[in-house]
Amino acid sequence: MKILNIYSSLNGNTKKIAQEIEKACKDNGYNTDSVNISESPDIIDLLSYDLCFMGSGIYTWLPGKKMMKWIESQLEDARVKGLILPGSPRVPGKFVCVYATFGGPHTGKAEAVPGVKYMGQLFDHMGITIADEWYIPGEFFPANKKQLNIQGRLGNIEGRPNAHDLKTVYEKTAGLLLSLKNTIK
Repeated sequence: MKILNIYSSLNGNTKKIAQEIEKACKDNGYNTDSVNISESPDIIDLLSYDLCFMGSGIYTWLPGKKMMKWIESQLEDARVKGLILPGSPRVPGKFVCVYATFGGPHTGKAEAVPGVKYMGQLFDHMGITIADEWYIPGEFFPANKKQLNIQGRLGNIEGRPNAHDLKTVYEKTAGLLLSLKNTIK
């Protein structure tokens, strides 16, 4: 199984999740190409991978600007190559797991849902099946936002993603790999 682990991390929360995904893949016998698009925003042949993980922090309901710009470039490249077809027919054996780290101080997880759906649409339009969506709380870093770590709808999110969050991501990754093992040739 060929795996791509692509992410954009502004303050390190999403990078922690991406590293845990990579660790879980390695521990389960799979090599993973990990790409932080904030550092390497090149076009990637997504269909050359069997399973992709894609994650970003969420900022005002959407992925970070670098991730959105990368998605726009990828989508345009897919259009030029004729990969965006009416009805978005499924490409057998191709899957993605889309995830986000988020603070959700006002409406909780609902603040992250639009961003995850936005990222997933790139893959869905290309016929890649969305296997799962994950939402992982992550603390705020700017000094003027610190109060949101303890006063938001999610309660106290200081230090998150924490060890428990990372263990959950590890286990979900291992479970997803196991569930797709016989589906991907």
